Amino acid sequence: MSFMVLSPVEAQGRWETAARLDAPRAGLAVVVHEGRVYAAGGSGLTTPRAEFESYDPEYDRWFPENPLPRGLEQFGMASLDGRIYASGGYAPGEDGMVGPSAAMWSWSTESYIWQSEIAMPGSKADFALVPLDGQLYAIGGLHDDETVFAFDPEAREWDSLDAPAGVTRRAAATLAVDGRIHVIGGISADGASIRHDIFDPESGSWSEGPALPEARSGSAVALYQGRVHLFGGQSADGRTTLQTHISWAPGETGWTAEADLPAPRTGADAVVLERGIFLVGGGSGGGFFAPFTALDATDVFQDDAS
Repeated sequence: MSFMVLSPVEAQGRWETAARLDAPRAGLAVVVHEGRVYAAGGSGLTTPRAEFESYDPEYDRWFPENPLPRGLEQFGMASLDGRIYASGGYAPGEDGMVGPSAAMWSWSTESYIWQSEIAMPGSKADFALVPLDGQLYAIGGLHDDETVFAFDPEAREWDSLDAPAGVTRRAAATLAVDGRIHVIGGISADGASIRHDIFDPESGSWSEGPALPEARSGSAVALYQGRVHLFGGQSADGRTTLQTHISWAPGETGWTAEADLPAPRTGADAVVLERGIFLVGGGSGGGFFAPFTALDATDVFQDDAS
């Protein structure tokens, strides 16, 4: 599949800084909810973190919120119908050992309390929880189980959907665009991937999008002004944390170079507010080194035309 990448000199856009997190965190999850950015969890030196904080764009400041019920790392988080849902991820069990979880909780500004929800049909970690058309889709994980979990908040029920081999890979950049879910890059049994898979929930069908210029995993992703932006991550061999930033829009045949990140970054998360794309947390090293290289940075990307 063909693609074209422009040189960094031609890339448009610029980076600015915003308020820093209360503590450095990689492997965290970030969502926009009721006009604020919420950041939760992340890797700790000995156990996943439980911090939950919100960013007020008016004051450019992070505020502490009621912590997660337990520490979570590389988990799924999404905002849907007035609630924030947090599911799966690496979590400490009753024996104190950390492993993949199936549990889910939700939180809202009505009570500011995390309440227990119906657990996923199976444990997932290093996956994505994507809201689309009133449903939550849990895609990816440690193993290619060829299954996508779909949650109906009204019925409070999970369903299991079949997926083609190689789709449910871990550390993929996953998001909804125009009613479809895109799964980009990530790691499968064969190593890091350049794949770009597209799921249409209405028809239940899968198709292919333009492949990445090079394999990568652990990238942050956001939809901004009609373009999918992919930030950093790990190289194909997992030895290099990337500083590159590329974008793609539906209808295009390849990916375009954008302004590089201020520094190499993986395990971050990205969301969009009026000011631009907020790239939150992450680390300069992946895997075992994530807790030791974690960042408290919040960087904002703006297109020069915005």
